[in-house]
Amino acid sequence: MAAHLLILYPQPTDAADFAKAYRDEHLPFAGPRLTGATAVASRKIIGPGETPPFHFLSDVTFPDIDTLQRCAQSAGGQEALAHAASISSGGAPTVLGTVDAD
Repeated sequence: MAAHLLILYPQPTDAADFAKAYRDEHLPFAGPRLTGATAVASRKIIGPGETPPFHFLSDVTFPDIDTLQRCAQSAGGQEALAHAASISSGGAPTVLGTVDAD
């Protein structure tokens, strides 16, 4: 069963600066450190009404929860998560682990 590491970024102080940092700095930095990941999907969050509390979502897919947990606990995984926090100008990102429903 696939597992997902979700990184939810709060609204940034400057959306254009965040987009540039995510694309040009974070993806090249974090990608090689996410051992076992099979895919990354990046999504801008929009709300049906008011401005949502989160601006952006990164969904890193792993083949199973054990692989996700090994990556998240590894030095490379910790470096990638720290870098994610360093580009998040609106506050610390929320990090969640999920698995696909049966």
